[in-house]
Amino acid sequence: MSRRAFTTVITFAALGFVVTRKGPAWKLRWRIVRAFRLGRRFYSSYPYLVKDIAYGDRPRQALDVYWPPDPGGALRQGKRLPVLLFAYGGSWSRGDKALYSLVGARFTALGFVVVVINYRLHPEVTFPAFVEDAAAAIAWTRRHIDAYHGDPDRIFVAGHSAGGHILTLVALDDRYLAAHGLPRSVVNGLIAVSAPTDLGAMLRHLRARRDHKAARGLQTIMGGPQALLQADPMRFVRSDTPPILLLHGVDDGTVPIAAARNFASALEAAGAPVELCEYERADHASILLDGVRDDPDRPASLLADGLTFVQRIGASLASRPQVDTPRQPV
Repeated sequence: MSRRAFTTVITFAALGFVVTRKGPAWKLRWRIVRAFRLGRRFYSSYPYLVKDIAYGDRPRQALDVYWPPDPGGALRQGKRLPVLLFAYGGSWSRGDKALYSLVGARFTALGFVVVVINYRLHPEVTFPAFVEDAAAAIAWTRRHIDAYHGDPDRIFVAGHSAGGHILTLVALDDRYLAAHGLPRSVVNGLIAVSAPTDLGAMLRHLRARRDHKAARGLQTIMGGPQALLQADPMRFVRSDTPPILLLHGVDDGTVPIAAARNFASALEAAGAPVELCEYERADHASILLDGVRDDPDRPASLLADGLTFVQRIGASLASRPQVDTPRQPV
């Protein structure tokens, strides 16, 4: 290879690195593969985990519960830990709780009981079935989590992408938890990661990319153009929300950051407690991946920001009136 040709190759390689800002796409895919491999090992070997607990009658209405080890015996003495319920993304049409065991690993290490849920997916169902499933899972958690060392009065919910959209609707729209005899206040805080919290912005994003098939698909998943209004969190902005933390990557090409910014602005205008954290050089996948994997070269700021948010809320819960919800045996 001539010197000129070599210089040209190096120049284009450097340009590609700058444009992607994380190096070639295969590096991200390899990080995802490594994370899922680590997660599978954890899922198969972690001793403080109960899998496939039914919260409904349908096959996908199931959840896993993780809790930390108890070296000091505090749990055996009746100590109750804060609870994080997690819903994964996947465009409302794919995903499985077993693939997200690193969420259980990271948050149990921080002293949480972790609930990771499955829910029904499109095309088996359309909106609002998956939102109803999430509400049913929260109701199960409220009534049973004390049997797994969790505090039913300290339940936080977190979701990535479609999971964040689903849990946002549960936290804002009374009807979903009311179907289980519960108020929305049983959710002490919401963390929405890369979530399409403004479906109007999502549709504009898809149409601007000329991805009309995806735009039609979104409308179909939500039950049609009219039902889309009932599925849009922007429609349910209110002042009496639980504290909300929005985490979004600036480079997210799947769910535009405008969705998070618009939603945060609407909540602020309504007087709701909301925070928006924007991550430079983070896209739709890497924001969650870098947040839960253990890599000293990529500080997990998502994990730190989420923990700070939950700790701040937890410090104020002592003065909050508790909701009297009857407990049920497991």
